[in-house]
Amino acid sequence: MEYIASGAQADIYKDGSKAIKLFKNICQRENIEYEINLQKMAFDYGLPVPEIFDVVEINGKTGIVMEYINGISIGNLLLEDITKFEEYLVKSIEIQDSIHKIETNKFPLMKNIQKKQILGTNKFTETDKEKILIKLEDKKYDNKLCHGDFHVFNLIQTSNGIKIIDWVNASSGNPYADIYNTYLIYKLNKEEIAEVYLETYCKINKLDRLKILSWSTIIAGARLGEYVKDEKEEYLLKDIIKNSI
Repeated sequence: MEYIASGAQADIYKDGSKAIKLFKNICQRENIEYEINLQKMAFDYGLPVPEIFDVVEINGKTGIVMEYINGISIGNLLLEDITKFEEYLVKSIEIQDSIHKIETNKFPLMKNIQKKQILGTNKFTETDKEKILIKLEDKKYDNKLCHGDFHVFNLIQTSNGIKIIDWVNASSGNPYADIYNTYLIYKLNKEEIAEVYLETYCKINKLDRLKILSWSTIIAGARLGEYVKDEKEEYLLKDIIKNSI
């Protein structure tokens, strides 16, 4: 096996025409199986997702054997040639919108995931938590497929088109929430990109910007209960909540 890359939860290897995602011992088997199931379901819907072939045990670690994706992320292509920013951004929006057009009751419910994340964090007061949960209960949740971690670095350009990776946060829910989640991912890294993304998305698909932004409290609260990169990100998320409840 040829070592390719390492992440917080797994190391990636190339084995001929296949890739092996070898999880570290900190990962529980049930969480790995959860991720496998989501990616398989996305593949079964005909989306350009790496196909999973097998689950293996190597040196006491669980690994997923899947299709090897030979390509470069759209995010890296943007960094290499900023003149193509608009072209790649529009393409990513078209892909995200195509995902949202899929109706499904097979994926976990977005509402349940968000509620669990909000209830599970201690990063804001119980009073604020109650206010966020009231907003959550007032929201309309659809049954549209949402990626949950959609951004240009999870889109891989290959010789056979663009592949969509990292489906562990996928759910059945409201596309507006998924759009805001992507907006927030960009916002936490570069404000200008976030604003251009949202403006372009609304223009192309004739969506109401304010309806998307109305998800800010819920998405920021859920993110605090899921993963926070550093103190700066935690501060920004708390500031979003403070200004929206």
